Amino acid sequence: MSTSTPLPQPKPSFPVRRMDFSFSETPKYWFYDDPFMSHFMNNLSSLFPYGEKFFVDSVRAVRDQVSEPQLKKDISAFIGQEAMHSKEHAAYNDYANEHGIDLERLERRIKVLLEWTTRFSTKKQRLAATCALEHFTATMAEQLLKREDLTTQMNDPKLYQLWMWHAIEENEHKAVCYDVYQKVYGGYFTRTLVMMLTTLMFLGVIGWFQIHLLRKDGQLFNWRSWGFGLKKLFGPRNGFFTRLLGPYLDYYRPGFHPKDHDTDKLENRWRERLGFSS
Repeated sequence: MSTSTPLPQPKPSFPVRRMDFSFSETPKYWFYDDPFMSHFMNNLSSLFPYGEKFFVDSVRAVRDQVSEPQLKKDISAFIGQEAMHSKEHAAYNDYANEHGIDLERLERRIKVLLEWTTRFSTKKQRLAATCALEHFTATMAEQLLKREDLTTQMNDPKLYQLWMWHAIEENEHKAVCYDVYQKVYGGYFTRTLVMMLTTLMFLGVIGWFQIHLLRKDGQLFNWRSWGFGLKKLFGPRNGFFTRLLGPYLDYYRPGFHPKDHDTDKLENRWRERLGFSS
């Protein structure tokens, strides 16, 4: 009587790293001693605690419709990474509170916005919005990993490590939600229409929060800092957002897939640099 050997179970394509950052004694203007760029990064951080919960909830809502073993494993790892990102960006608030920067207020606004979005959208639309926002985070993260002219201007080593760790993981799991969307629903029209709407919402929130943070800090009319920051973000040659335009537009291409933007070598280089497991 013969017994069949059980097939080996797939492993996740990427690990969940347990991090525990502490941000005490971080200078207020930790990005090149500049208010605008420091608050721009603070602005982004405020989006993550509830934003990444929205991502996780959107994938969990359709998880039972995924049958492929590898994708199921990657969903679990994606949820683990996103949970850790939410935790560490909540810890980021220790730095903010120390300097009187009320990021928790901004986070509550994101919570209300996403609760409203959840109430008036379908599971498919929420998953499509997650795909769109994951494309934003992955392409922005890729820019951080490539642009040492920007990242070397982060004066605080702890926040530097936080952002580079987050950037690595955003690229590691960038295809998971997209693959789930294609397996469960598919559909070019919904994917691209939701991207358009999400883009308008994302840019509106970023602009609103940036003005709020600068105003509360008494830096709203610091024109020198505005000039420095706008050049870093929108400069015609090397602006952070300027360099994102091509990857952003690629999302509208029929047949697009996040892995078309190959970042494997870039991720490996940074994993070695920061001493992370692959």
